[in-house]
Amino acid sequence: MEVNITQSLKMLARYLRPSWPRVTLLFVLLLGGIGLQLLAPQLIRRFLDLAQAGEMGRGLVNTAVFYFLIVLGQKTLSLASVAVGEDVGWAATNGLRADLAGHVLRLDMGFHKLRTPGELIERIDGDVGLLAGYFSQLVVQVLGNGLLVIGILALQFREDWRFGLIGLVYGVITLFFLRAIQPVNVGLWRQIRQGFAEIFGFLEERFQGTEDIRANGGEGYVLATLYPMMAGVNAVRMKEAVFGGFTFSAGYMLYVLAWAATLGLAGMAFLRGELTIGTVYLVAFYVGLLESPLKYIRRQIGNMQRAMASIGRVNEFFQLQPTVQERETAVLPSTAPVVQFAGVHFAYKDRNPLTVNREPITDDGSRATDDGSRATDYVLHDVSFTLPAGRILGILGRTGSGKTTLTRLLFRLYDVDRGAITLHGVDLRDIPLANLRQRVGMVTQDVQLFAASVRDNLTLFRRYDANKPPISDAQIMAALAELGLDEWVNNLPNGLDTELGSGGQGLSAGEAQLVALARVFLRDPKLVILDEASSRLDPVTEQRLERAVDRLLHGRTGIIIAHRLGTVQRADDILIMENGRVREHGLRAELVANPHSRFAHLLRAGLEEALQ
Repeated sequence: MEVNITQSLKMLARYLRPSWPRVTLLFVLLLGGIGLQLLAPQLIRRFLDLAQAGEMGRGLVNTAVFYFLIVLGQKTLSLASVAVGEDVGWAATNGLRADLAGHVLRLDMGFHKLRTPGELIERIDGDVGLLAGYFSQLVVQVLGNGLLVIGILALQFREDWRFGLIGLVYGVITLFFLRAIQPVNVGLWRQIRQGFAEIFGFLEERFQGTEDIRANGGEGYVLATLYPMMAGVNAVRMKEAVFGGFTFSAGYMLYVLAWAATLGLAGMAFLRGELTIGTVYLVAFYVGLLESPLKYIRRQIGNMQRAMASIGRVNEFFQLQPTVQERETAVLPSTAPVVQFAGVHFAYKDRNPLTVNREPITDDGSRATDDGSRATDYVLHDVSFTLPAGRILGILGRTGSGKTTLTRLLFRLYDVDRGAITLHGVDLRDIPLANLRQRVGMVTQDVQLFAASVRDNLTLFRRYDANKPPISDAQIMAALAELGLDEWVNNLPNGLDTELGSGGQGLSAGEAQLVALARVFLRDPKLVILDEASSRLDPVTEQRLERAVDRLLHGRTGIIIAHRLGTVQRADDILIMENGRVREHGLRAELVANPHSRFAHLLRAGLEEALQ
């Protein structure tokens, strides 16, 4: 628990620091409201004592008017503090949400493979959203109400030490009680938030596959899996509700005991003539007023318990660091690079970093298991080849042979375990990621398009990035014209302003691929990777796309993952992968001329059939 408190205070200080003028204003408003709350019952006592003394004129009227102004002022300050508090809270949580989203985007692909988008959204938005009250009013209000409690106790001791002692005992017992139950409540809320994250992730994934689920009659399976997940969350929420009800009832009973003791003591003193009726009202009112801040603190501690659970889950993500680190000792020149793989070994490590202790990979490419045996994990084994600058390499192989893994390593979505990959003779690990990904462009079969204009989909929202110069419409149209795609854009309803639906709704598969090619062309990379971008298109669209690909590859080094014979004819060199190893590599013309080569065999047998 102490660790969570330390983490929460650090997080609080970090994200409230930019809003310190508003935080100061909030604290001033709270202090003003506290002062007026303590003053108001003093006026009522004065009013009652004046009435008991027989005052019937101006004194009563003035006291009543002054009391009305005090209450009005207190409510005004309370309303203003709520407005300022909400502003501070959302400013702070928006900063946290942006930092967490940016951190998650920098984490390795292995992390993202283990997390559904729904779960990440729940962490970034759901957990952070719960902290809005924590950042805005939780600590400040707890502190403010703590000061109100101190003020009430001071005034009670001022009237009579016995009233002050009753209030002090009530407050101390209440706070110790809340402290004792806090760890249990934090654990329950952590389970609830985790359960919701899993539900949202499950639903997001199933909704994306609605067509396949309905077509294959999988609705029953989805619901049968969803019901236990919801039942699990409901069971924990029931525990939390019962525990919360017990907490409330116990706290209220403590208040009733304190109020009864105060009222009994004040009543006896009044009967003995030691107190006026106004003072009896005052001490009874103060003990009632004491219950209000303690109740608020109790509720806010409940909110703090929820916040602690969310902070713990948020910090779990912040503590994760990408294994792809930057050394930034070299910068790539803006020319077509020489690509070289030298003894590359690689194994995917897509295991849960929050729950799994990863065993080390041994020197022979296997992973040591608990019983001392070895489980081979490498998907690439001693891959070595060189691709000269400006040439095109066609990579062939069956599904699972390691073709796509090669391109992921070039884009540095992962780092190699052994060996090295170089561009221009520079190790990828010495190149800043931003510089590398500016020089390397990739187009896959699955194009990611967003619910935005064609312009923003082509530039990937470049105009919103203050660190990069914007791409003008003239540059976009010039690039499209060079690719032979300007006619396609001009035929759209609103040209570059045409709004696309989520996932590219409104575009055919071919048009989506055209957008992806133009997107890469605008970045002007010097190494282009194509994962058979035209494998699912009709002949007419494919011809248009092929012309755009030819222009895109002109003057650049290219790597094409090929599945069809027509694509291979574009390549200068051929690389055939089998089981993560290089089966054959050489000039395409030489391999074609060699009847004993694996590539010649594939051509004779039919490329598509041979690679199934």
